[in-house]
Amino acid sequence: MTKSATFASRELSSLFCGFGDRDPRDPGLHLGGAMPQHPLQRKPSLWIRFKWWLYNLQSPLQLRRSLIRLRHQHEYPLLTLLGMFIPFPTWKLPIPGPFSLRALINDKKDQTGLIQSHFSDLHNLRAIRIFRMRDTPLRSIYRLYELFMADQYPLLGWETEYFVFSQPEWRLQDIPDPRDPDPLRYAMIASIVEELVEAINWRLRLGLRRNGDHVYREQDIDPLPPFDPEELPAWTKTVPPMNKELLKLSVPADHLDADGNLVLEERGKNAVFARRNIITNTGWLYTI
Repeated sequence: MTKSATFASRELSSLFCGFGDRDPRDPGLHLGGAMPQHPLQRKPSLWIRFKWWLYNLQSPLQLRRSLIRLRHQHEYPLLTLLGMFIPFPTWKLPIPGPFSLRALINDKKDQTGLIQSHFSDLHNLRAIRIFRMRDTPLRSIYRLYELFMADQYPLLGWETEYFVFSQPEWRLQDIPDPRDPDPLRYAMIASIVEELVEAINWRLRLGLRRNGDHVYREQDIDPLPPFDPEELPAWTKTVPPMNKELLKLSVPADHLDADGNLVLEERGKNAVFARRNIITNTGWLYTI
């Protein structure tokens, strides 16, 4: 290229962008002048910040979150939530049922829908603050009873985790004596409470804490952290084993072994339940 051609090319570039030493095809340049400066980002106005604060505001009862949960299963979530504030028949929710051993054992076979009616929406309800406030530890124990009897063992883990970590103020030693009129059901309830004490203390021994402030060890050889163990309520010690003659009249024959024990899980090895003539395992109570 001759000197005159080079000079003409530079002049042409200067004509388009104002810079004879820059390529006009450079995307960083603005045709007709220098590249514009980005203005400083403006802070959101007070009104915008107020609306953002209002949108993220959560009351102690977590009402917005509760409505979102209720929309999953209820056509009118607002009415459902308002109904939860009505203290009827009492502020603390009553124990549903309770159902007999035979009714729960036959629920799956007869498709009576007992478990479905109690547990289909329970996962959402556990996340609703007002439900947790009105729920009671004894209601949770009876839910565990229903799951044991209906052979719904996978759901036992969900209910146990809820009892342990979502309701850290619940203490097993404070659970009142239900004085259940059904001696077989009473024996099941007492056995569940006793085994749940073992399951919670097992978690505490590992360093898990019910309030979420877990204690972690750097190495497995480090000593286990100290903890205040859960204790049994006094009333469980007086609950007798299941009467085998009454069992014959109350449960299907295929749920009894040759010795007349109630069999909930074949080859069950749990010693706490075995003391009351109940054959089962309790591994689902020991989830992490």
